[in-house]
Formats: sequence, C-alpha cells, structure tokens
Amino acid sequence: MRKAPALPNRPSAVPPTTPAPAPAAATEHLRNPTLAQALFSVWSGDAAVVIDSPPGAGKTHLITVLAHQLQGRAGMTVAIAAQTRAQAVDVANRTAATGTPTVFLNDTDKTRPQGLDEQIPVTSAKHLRTGSGVIVATTARWLWTPKNRVAHFDALLIDEAYQLTFSDLGALGAMADQFVLVGDPGQISPVVTGSTRRWAHSPIGPQVPAPQALIAAHGDDVARLRLPRTWRFGPDTADLLAPLYPDLPFTSARPLRHIAQDGIRLPEYRAIPVPATGGTADPRAIQTATDTIRALLTATLHTPDSTGILLPEDLALIVPHVEQAALAAAHLADLPDVFVGTINQAQGLQREAVVAVHPMLGHDTDEAFALDLGRLCVALSRHRSHVTVVTDQESPARLSAALQEHPGHGALAAQTTILDHLLSGARLTV
Repeated sequence: MRKAPALPNRPSAVPPTTPAPAPAAATEHLRNPTLAQALFSVWSGDAAVVIDSPPGAGKTHLITVLAHQLQGRAGMTVAIAAQTRAQAVDVANRTAATGTPTVFLNDTDKTRPQGLDEQIPVTSAKHLRTGSGVIVATTARWLWTPKNRVAHFDALLIDEAYQLTFSDLGALGAMADQFVLVGDPGQISPVVTGSTRRWAHSPIGPQVPAPQALIAAHGDDVARLRLPRTWRFGPDTADLLAPLYPDLPFTSARPLRHIAQDGIRLPEYRAIPVPATGGTADPRAIQTATDTIRALLTATLHTPDSTGILLPEDLALIVPHVEQAALAAAHLADLPDVFVGTINQAQGLQREAVVAVHPMLGHDTDEAFALDLGRLCVALSRHRSHVTVVTDQESPARLSAALQEHPGHGALAAQTTILDHLLSGARLTV
C-alpha cells in the first residue's frame, strides 16, 4: 500500500507528527506536569513508569524531552526503543532537535535510513558506545544485538509501548535499570503470528501489550501517569472516543480549526451508510469512499491564522483490509499524494481530513477482527479537522441483535454506542 508522502513546506500543510507545544526542552517540566512527574519517578529510582496517552497527545514529544532531561541534566545513559523504522527515525530527529547528542543504531554503520537528519551519526552494534548520546533504535534492532555486545543503560524509554508485547519487554529487561513506557492503550494490540491459546485468559501472557501486562504483574510497583489532553482532534471527536477510554478521561486542547465545503462548515465527524451486500470489498463502499476523497479536494481549511484549499497530501483514506486498500488505491491512482492504506498502517498517521471505512462494513458480529476496539479507535482518530466514516447499513441491526443476546459483551456495547453517535450526527445518503 502507499506510504505516507513527505509534506511540502507551506502554511496549510499538515505536519507528519502530532503537534504539541514546543517550549525550551530544558525548562518544559515547569509547564508540563506529566513530564515533571515522569522525571521525578525516574530520578527517585522507580524501576518502571507507564504513561498512558490518548491519540495525538504528544507521546513522542514527551519521550524526546524526557530523554533530553535525563541525558543532559541528570547525566544518565539513555536509550530509546521505537516499534517501526519510521517511528525510530522520527524520534531520533526530534530528540536531536532538542540539542541532545543523538545516535541512531542501525544494522550497519555504513547505511543511513531514509529521512534521518544528516547531523545524526549512525552506528552499529559493533561500535555501540552508551556514553555517546541518546541511542535510538527499533525494538527489533535492540533484540537482535549480539549477546557479546549488549549495552547497558540507566534508562530505556519505549515509544508506542502498547505495540510491544510483554515477551519482547522481558527480552529487553537486561538492557536497563529503569524503564519508561509511553503509549496509547486504545490502539491495536501487537500483532502476534504464533498461537497464544495457552495464555488466552492470562493478564500477563507473552502476547499481552507490555504496559498492561507489566501493571498486572507488578501492580503498585509500577508508577502510572497519563497525558490528559489531545492536540490532534477537537472536542466532538474526544467525546466520540470516550467509550474506548474508560480509564483514561481526556479533553481536547487543539486550536480552533474546521473544514468548509461549498461554504458549509463540516462537522468533526459524519457517517455515510451504504449497502454492503458484496462483502468487505463491496464496490459501492469503495466508490463512496474515493468519491468523498475527491469531493474534499474542493474544500477549504480554516484556522485562526489562514484559509486554504485542501491538497492531496492533507487527505487519507484508511480501510480495515488490504484488498480494500488495493481497490481504493486503484481508484485514486491519479492522486498519489493521498495516503491510502490499512488501519494498521495508519497507526501514528494524521491528516487534516480522513475518509475511513468502518471495520464492521461487510462483517457479522461474531468476527473478532471487526469488533476489535483498537482498530475502531485508530480509524476514528487520524484526523485533525474532519473524518467521514463509510458504514454498513446493516451494522446497527446486527449489533443491536447481538447485544440483546450478549448484554454483557463490552466490545459489542462500545461498538454500538459509537456507531449510534456516528449515525446520530451528520449523515449523508448515497
């Protein structure tokens, strides 16, 4: 599927990462209570700190400033583990931007990852030195470091920690004395290809997201913090997603912005119900989604500072299945700068406006893939100003019937509540 394109430097372009306030890193703890609490926990010797975050709350920003403080002011040796190569490059660039000496750990010190700042040195396990700065790598790279070259750090900071399994956290255990795990508990659980049936009901199974299992295993020994607000989407979307975060209440601090089409202000979210008799790849659903993308190219973005036409790089079309993404990409072949991909691929992405195909489109209620709340959360949280959700006309009736049969089913209840909110808001017909 298409990768997210690089964005041009222009006032209306969307930055590739979640915006957050950018005060001087050296004093930000005076204005950021969560950062101050995290620093206190690490400096006090807490072995593990878990920081929960809603989408778009500045998780990577927190990681980079924390690394800056711990390495520069406390004199600690610090490493960062990200879950994908793109995330690792992003966090390395942003850590270096704070003025902190930063080194990127690669499989070889002779090749540079695409997009890595030219000023950041690249090293390999053979030449790794813990005192050379904050060392950034993917979890996979840390796990594949030869045993005779394992480096030890004072603190390991883990970005997007809910994408990490408990087993991988255990494998990283010898790397550091202290661990800080920052992540979004509402996102898709780690992808595990082997059978986990043996631990299906275990809260500390090897397949369980690392922060969740760590808390279950060690309870009060784990310091717990949270980021209380999102900088990405507005208050309406925050309210929409509230059922997915029962233990993490949050608000929106996003500056005012909206999209208007034909002079009419679009809501933060709206739904387009379609008949999906052709299953998940029903051509009407894909056509509706791609037509909506094209229509959004005539819309304007309004912020307190500027007004401008939406460009292809401001838009994304995200879908649950690879086959849907392939069909949509073919429809939009003349618009290569529109991101088209699966919900899994869209984790960490944001765009000004998004068209999302609902995970339940073409599915019945007995399919775990369709009911997965993490997948739904990602689909509904990639936008800054607006999301159009293409839904299945039959989903409300299916969910209602299933919920009557299983009234205590949490995923069914949450899916029903959120779909009701989507459909009770702005609704278009095709």
